[in-house]
Amino acid sequence: MSLLLLQTLSNAHAGLAPPDVLVLYSTEDPEALGTAEAYAAARDLRPDQLCAVGQGLEPVVASISWDDFETAIREPFEACLDAQPDPAEIDALVLVRGLPYRVELPAYVASLDAVLQVHHATIQGEDLAGSGQADYNGTHYATAGNPVFVGDDAYDLGDFEVGRSYRELYTATSSLSRLEEWPASFDRNKAGRSGSIRYSENLFIVSRLDGFDHADARALIDRALAAEEQPPQAELLCMYGADEARGARDDECELATRWLTEAGHDGEWVAEWDAALSDHEVLLYLTGAADLTGAIDGLTYAPGAFADNLTSHGAHPQNFVCEGDVCPASEVQTSIARFVRAGATGTQGTVAEPLNNVFPHASLMLFYASGYSLGESMLYSQPYLYWQNLLIGDPLVVPFVERPVVTATSDGVDATHPSGIARLSLYEDGVVIAEGAPPLVLEPGTYELFAVARSGAVEVNGVLTQPEVTGWASLELTVEVPDTGDSGDTGSVPEPKGPEGCSGCGAGGLAWTWLALLPLLWRRR
Repeated sequence: MSLLLLQTLSNAHAGLAPPDVLVLYSTEDPEALGTAEAYAAARDLRPDQLCAVGQGLEPVVASISWDDFETAIREPFEACLDAQPDPAEIDALVLVRGLPYRVELPAYVASLDAVLQVHHATIQGEDLAGSGQADYNGTHYATAGNPVFVGDDAYDLGDFEVGRSYRELYTATSSLSRLEEWPASFDRNKAGRSGSIRYSENLFIVSRLDGFDHADARALIDRALAAEEQPPQAELLCMYGADEARGARDDECELATRWLTEAGHDGEWVAEWDAALSDHEVLLYLTGAADLTGAIDGLTYAPGAFADNLTSHGAHPQNFVCEGDVCPASEVQTSIARFVRAGATGTQGTVAEPLNNVFPHASLMLFYASGYSLGESMLYSQPYLYWQNLLIGDPLVVPFVERPVVTATSDGVDATHPSGIARLSLYEDGVVIAEGAPPLVLEPGTYELFAVARSGAVEVNGVLTQPEVTGWASLELTVEVPDTGDSGDTGSVPEPKGPEGCSGCGAGGLAWTWLALLPLLWRRR
């Protein structure tokens, strides 16, 4: 069977959608497969998008050696990737609770997530992954720049009003507000380079489904779906940090809440540190404190809420381990799993001492609120890679905007969205077989399709944003040749017309067909 191609196909499809995801889960954790399957069901993944790794590794172990990483995780992961119908399609990895948190390097460590993220990126012809971290007088620090980080020297400290120390470390919101357009959705095939590091085709969005237990991990899935059923309304809040080092992001955070308020959101800046902050319902919550426990449980987290606390050890491996009802049993600073247990849909932390210049910039708030997925918002706001960072949550979630709606019409597959449709892609067995501006026209035949639509750009605060929000549907349908009535007239059948304004979109040489649709399954997430 075949389709009328409305546009030359490509291997890269920006805008995160289910075909872009590979899920990694531990063979040694008896609950991990269940969590992976729950995510696959929620996000319409194929069975081959679940990848078993970690054979022989103790569940939720703190750290593993580089040799164990290569044999127990990297090799089976790469086998799963190579076995995909189109490996180039995979842009995001979702790690399920039960996998290790850190990988031991020749010098210092990195989060497992960060090591997988850079895949086979190279520095001076050698793999970046596996190299040791830089150090200065015994202090290790991040050096691997992020090629898709949106932040440069085009900032103005005059935008800032709070006046904290280290304010020059977090300036991306000032830079972002000066751009005429923001980047398109992420595509790892176009990752490019940063300095001497070549990332092209070797940079993934990586996140985890994790918490104090698998119930927490699965709750993240439910909240992501709930956030997209109806875009929630809640505060986008930043709070003054508890000390100068952990308040490094405060100036940028206050600027971000102002920008978001101007864009029509409920931005909120809390100008004093409040260890018992309460009575706020939040969709975004950024602050900095070593001990934040009182200012976590007192808040309400709307579905889709993301929280980030700038402190050194939020994702330390000990912070995910309970003893009985005591969670965590032995805490190193404030565990980011507390945010998950309290109701957040996403959070971020570091697994070992990171220094205070490596956390996501407050620009994450702007991206997320403008329709970029959680995974993209984090990656575009993170200045360094191959370091200690760990993101928790569904990378696909987009709580602030509507997803496109995919439908079948009398003459093809169509899609709609308030900002228009940039592209509609039809997948068969995980491979794109047709792509272009909707509607797409089908030849006679029976199809089992996965259709993904990507939205057009939209202007926010005078800036052209390009998140390419995705919407999708599974379709089983039959396209039949029309009954011509057999009147004996053997004259020619008129050639069909393509969509108005479309050059070369017609079905030249084919008999005109009508679409008889038998949808057996249609659902939108």
